[in-house]
Amino acid sequence: MLRKYLLQKYIELEGVEEILGHSSFIYLRWVVSYTFLLFLVYVGYSVWHQANSAEFIKWIAGVLWLVLFFCWLFSFLNLYLDCLLFTKGSIIVFLRDGLLQYRTEIFDWSRISVVSYRQDSFLDKLCNKGDILIQLGGIDFTFTDVHSPKKAVARILFLKKRYEEEQGLKIEHDLANDNNRFEVLVNTLWGILQEYMDKNGHSGQDDGF
Repeated sequence: MLRKYLLQKYIELEGVEEILGHSSFIYLRWVVSYTFLLFLVYVGYSVWHQANSAEFIKWIAGVLWLVLFFCWLFSFLNLYLDCLLFTKGSIIVFLRDGLLQYRTEIFDWSRISVVSYRQDSFLDKLCNKGDILIQLGGIDFTFTDVHSPKKAVARILFLKKRYEEEQGLKIEHDLANDNNRFEVLVNTLWGILQEYMDKNGHSGQDDGF
């Protein structure tokens, strides 16, 4: 996957089970808008070139086209690489703000209290996209424009429940081990005490003769 390959340049992906990005509709809208803008540059160049065939016009149009293309490319990558990464113990939020600027946040499953979604417009429902809202105590985080947000929230809640069940089993296992250790300790102390009492009792009998 292209996203996973690019993300490896920024963060460690070991332990990441799933990656959730934005809806494909957002990328399509981005491509269409910039393609239309580049088309306007081409039309403007054609009209200007017919009125004035000076060589420098070609250079101006070429430079403008390249600037717009690279702006589109960087903006597209910023949007494409924004994602939520799910591990067994947490959600990692990755947000890319520029060529070298990005930030990450880690939300432990135990800190997440509420997960919900919203679809604010007819377009959201038509394209089956929406926003995911995650509450962590006094912190609210929103990841926008996710495909099929209802299913995404159900998946997040499933991963959170799985984590809680695993933690519960771990606690039970630790308690069972502690009980076993305690029983071993009690048995050991009782054996020592019994041995001590037997020796003292036997010594007392010897002293009486």
